[in-house]
Amino acid sequence: MMFTKTQIKNRFEIVLSPWLNVFNQSGERAPRRYDLDWLRVLAFGLLIFYHTGMLYSQNWGFHFKSQYLSSNVENAMLLLSPWRMGLIWFISGVALRFIVARFSLGVFLTTRSVKILLPLLIGIWFIVPIQLYAQMSQEVGLSMSFWQFYSQFFDLTNPLFEQYQAGIWPHVDVNHLWYLRSLWQFTMLLVLALPLLHHAVVQAVITRLCEQSLLMIFITLLLPLCILKLSWPSDTFRYPMGALFLLYGYLFAWQPAFYSQLLRHWRVLLGAFLVGYLLVVVGYHMIWQNSAASQWQITSIDMLYTAQRLVGVLLMLALAKRFLNHDHPKLALLNSAVFPFYLLHQSVIIGLAFYLSEWQLGGFLEPLLVLSLTFILCWLVFVSVRSVDLLRPLLGVKAKGTYTSWQVKAGFCCGLILVSPLIFRLI
Repeated sequence: MMFTKTQIKNRFEIVLSPWLNVFNQSGERAPRRYDLDWLRVLAFGLLIFYHTGMLYSQNWGFHFKSQYLSSNVENAMLLLSPWRMGLIWFISGVALRFIVARFSLGVFLTTRSVKILLPLLIGIWFIVPIQLYAQMSQEVGLSMSFWQFYSQFFDLTNPLFEQYQAGIWPHVDVNHLWYLRSLWQFTMLLVLALPLLHHAVVQAVITRLCEQSLLMIFITLLLPLCILKLSWPSDTFRYPMGALFLLYGYLFAWQPAFYSQLLRHWRVLLGAFLVGYLLVVVGYHMIWQNSAASQWQITSIDMLYTAQRLVGVLLMLALAKRFLNHDHPKLALLNSAVFPFYLLHQSVIIGLAFYLSEWQLGGFLEPLLVLSLTFILCWLVFVSVRSVDLLRPLLGVKAKGTYTSWQVKAGFCCGLILVSPLIFRLI
């Protein structure tokens, strides 16, 4: 039996109708959330301080280590470590909720794939390699310049990299860009679940939950995190944790009662966070750093750390709602700089630390220079790329020129072709 094009199209639309109904909500809009814009800038900005600290932490692994190691820096990093990525994932979930309301299904899938994976593709081939060079120089003692190393980097069968084969392509790894890889993967999974997430029953349950006490909301959100922590290997826990916070962000994006609860109890959250931080530091030194610690002690501190993760995310949302819920003339500029800074910062940090290590600058001047030069260099690259419209999409900066509809479609089509090999590797 033969079908006409119209019949095929109608049958296709029937199959996709649960998803098309979710995306075709042109009248559904939410006001701009300046508090989350500020929080996005601050959350990604803190990554620069955190990853600089990783150079100097004595007990935490990293791609490259300074000679000036200390366990004291870990106490400060424990202030950020539990919640920093959870917050980024939550904000990403909120952003997806806004985007879903603006675009059709086809446009959403195309634009999100290009906007996420094109910078990732540029990152793994042109930004991340300096990290592998510094790591291999420290671990196996490379006797070549970076440019000699880089000329061999494109050879996927080169024996130089036979001990470094855990990448998307053999040694071509994501390093700190794992977030982009997972963001695209989680976004595709989220799309599959959208009819369920937008079901009237699910929406009613979320709305009802937001009307409960903050303690009830906290316990409800904490239980899945604890179950994941108890059942998932620690070395890969960041992936399901990220997916769960992304889901939380999506579900609670347009729930005013949820943010009202946080705003009303921000002092309580701050007190709980400070107490939790002190307990985490004590537990870190007495249990995690103690090889004789029992399993129940380790499990206890794991649960405490998991609770601190959620408290930290809720506190940051509450503080942003209380103190940062306003626009600023520079906010749009700072927001557009977030993506380039994220792409560049860790490679710049490690590259600077690698080359400054020869100068023997000491444990104060070296990190100070690494921090300040990282912000300066990332900003200079951002400003340079921002001035050339053709380069903007490569680092995740929105194009500013005026283009016709067919030019936009042609651009995304070319971008989709470029990232298609990466899509097949990530599926």
